Amino acid sequence: MKHIIDTLVGNPILLTIAVIISIFIVISFARKILRAAIVLIAIAVLYIAWLVWHGENPAEKAEKARKSAKEAVEKGKGAVKFIDGVRKMGEGEK
Repeated sequence: MKHIIDTLVGNPILLTIAVIISIFIVISFARKILRAAIVLIAIAVLYIAWLVWHGENPAEKAEKARKSAKEAVEKGKGAVKFIDGVRKMGEGEK
């Protein structure tokens, strides 16, 4: 790793090429994330429109989803504590 850093620092042309490639990679990643976010937002808008079209209240559905997610997280925390307890018991037996 030190050799690569020394080579890049010692050769400004290679450093410039490495920076340009890194910028392209970061921009490509950001574009993919942005595209995924736009798709998720579009799906959410379509779902809300569907709920309204069928006479349901989107606020109630959102509240139910929030409560469900909160319960799942709390249940997950219990599972993590259980796994940690089992792991600690196994370490104590060694």
